[in-house]
Amino acid sequence: MKAKYAIAASLLISIGAYAQKDELKQMKKIVNKEQPTAEDLQKLKQLIDQAEPLMANADDKQKADFYYYKGNYDLVMAIAKMDQNGIKAAIADFNKVLELEKTTKREYTKEITEEIYPEVSKGMLAIAKELGANQNYKAAVPLYEMAYELNKKDTINLYNAAAYAINAKDYDASLKYFEELDRLGFTNKRLSYTATSPEGEVQYFNDKKTRDLYIQTASYTNPGVHKDPSVRGDIIKNIALLYIQKGDKDKAMQAIAKAKKQNPNDIGLLSAESQIYFESGDMENYQRVIKDILNLGSKDPNLYFNLGVTSAQAGQKEEAKQYYQKAIEIDPKYAAAYYNIGVLLLDGEDAIVSEMNGLGTSKKDMARYDLLKEKRDAIYKESLSYVKKAYDMETNPENKEQFKALLASLYTGLDMMDEANALKKK
Repeated sequence: MKAKYAIAASLLISIGAYAQKDELKQMKKIVNKEQPTAEDLQKLKQLIDQAEPLMANADDKQKADFYYYKGNYDLVMAIAKMDQNGIKAAIADFNKVLELEKTTKREYTKEITEEIYPEVSKGMLAIAKELGANQNYKAAVPLYEMAYELNKKDTINLYNAAAYAINAKDYDASLKYFEELDRLGFTNKRLSYTATSPEGEVQYFNDKKTRDLYIQTASYTNPGVHKDPSVRGDIIKNIALLYIQKGDKDKAMQAIAKAKKQNPNDIGLLSAESQIYFESGDMENYQRVIKDILNLGSKDPNLYFNLGVTSAQAGQKEEAKQYYQKAIEIDPKYAAAYYNIGVLLLDGEDAIVSEMNGLGTSKKDMARYDLLKEKRDAIYKESLSYVKKAYDMETNPENKEQFKALLASLYTGLDMMDEANALKKK
């Protein structure tokens, strides 16, 4: 039989049943039709229902014929209805065929593993990607999981299922997937095969064969090779953070400690460890680990920036300023670092303003007021130089509004009304 059906792309699967039972012979007559009608499919369902109870006494060859046929029928119907449970049922049928053919003639194994499963996986992944693009992460998760179950060499699909489960806030499922990835030692540090979709988007494939299939059947072009970075640190980090989400800091730290035994200087793992400390409010150990990362030669300005934030929170103003300045040294356009220095410089300004507001009109108080105003203005001017740079550099609209508010306040405090009015118009 040849039946046409689609799952995000046209799939063509030849269905043949070489049965010795009457029901299977009738199935063969129907499925040999080029275009089975709705009535044909209804008759097939009846024949399946009639034959299934007889399979208990059938030999392995007959069982393989039956489940091969049933799998194709279930798949056709599931795809027509876009029924994920139906696809699972079809896969279960095909898996029975594969198991049966381990001890008998392998009539269908090659077709299932090399044609049917790759095509089904291709369709499910296309739908999963579209669901993800529309932020329907919950619906995408089982599709990635099923794609992984079809070919467990494509571990990246399990990784995607884990990541999407986090986005769907299904933390238990995500933790299960990430722990399986950890058990498998998955790093994704390998060569990926690439091709450009008809829409111009570069797609990544786990193996050359699947990539070439897309080029042959889906008008993909520009085949290439890409070396993927390791995601080992991200996996451990997510396991740890998910345990923190569940309120189990001990298991979170156990996950990090286990991984660090093999790779004590892995920056990804150290970054994950630092984030655990940060999430749990342990700023002392957070700073310790960040410094360890920097000592390993990291030039990440974000690490220096984060040390600046935690130092400021601990009241270590000078140390915080030095970290912000180091972040700027590495990245001269790090707007947030400029802004935070500006904010840092304003620390203590409230006490000056409070004293100014509490002074009277005596000659002594007026002299004190002028002295305090001069001191306050000096603070404002130094802060202004940093906040103005931050505002000019920032591209994020939300951050820019925040920087604008402080800049306007500084202009007003310094009686720079022309600048303040001009800023309001921006």
